Amino acid sequence: MFVIKKWLGHLLMPLPFGLSLLLIALLLLWFTRFQRSGKLIATLGVMVITLFALRPVSIELARPLEQANPPFVVADHPHIDAIVVLGNGHVSDPTIPLTSWQNNIALARTLEGVRLAQAYPQATLVFSGYVAGDTYSNAEVNARMAQSLGIPRSRMRLFENNMDTHDEAVSISQALAGQQVALVTSATHMPRALALYRGQGMTPIPAPTDYTAKVSQQPQPLYSNLPRGRYMMYSEAALHEWIGLLWSRLRGQSNE
Repeated sequence: MFVIKKWLGHLLMPLPFGLSLLLIALLLLWFTRFQRSGKLIATLGVMVITLFALRPVSIELARPLEQANPPFVVADHPHIDAIVVLGNGHVSDPTIPLTSWQNNIALARTLEGVRLAQAYPQATLVFSGYVAGDTYSNAEVNARMAQSLGIPRSRMRLFENNMDTHDEAVSISQALAGQQVALVTSATHMPRALALYRGQGMTPIPAPTDYTAKVSQQPQPLYSNLPRGRYMMYSEAALHEWIGLLWSRLRGQSNE
């Protein structure tokens, strides 16, 4: 079920979905008499890819998610027992430095976790992230990065067997029951993560990071609105979260 969900989730994202439409259109145009249908499907495929690669579209998709929770301010929270940092991705390539193993998302989350660990020296730093096509779990790689930044391993606790955010919410909520917890994850992911943890009876304090929908106060040049792969990535991340929120509610995994 997990693998099927992952496949469907990826195939429904704008780029693979748009490319699938273009492939169908080419087959129709080259090998059938359905020329009109092929042209319409090709047009739709180009529109999907172009639309979601635009900066304004990526911002409109991500901004409501990212602004749902304020940044974590240490002065507002005098006591924290545990800092939970949710995992993302990495490649443990031995030919490059450890500092380059994480993807940008995992790195941003780890850095926010380290910031809070420095602010709360008695708090446990919790990393979650399973092994997926790599020698090490993402939790282990993130912990090594935190250790390289001065956080001792004795302060850390790793959850390496959770396959998704729901699994993380179940196991971590049970392990940290009754504790004051700061939850670190990407700003787009935070609404869904909070809903899942609250569904398990925990009320963590959100500590969002890795913002993508950044709005400058100064006018931007027109070329900044041209389609780019970066904006496609941001759009896909936001769409993934909107779909994930709906899926969690349909399955009764969250209480929101």
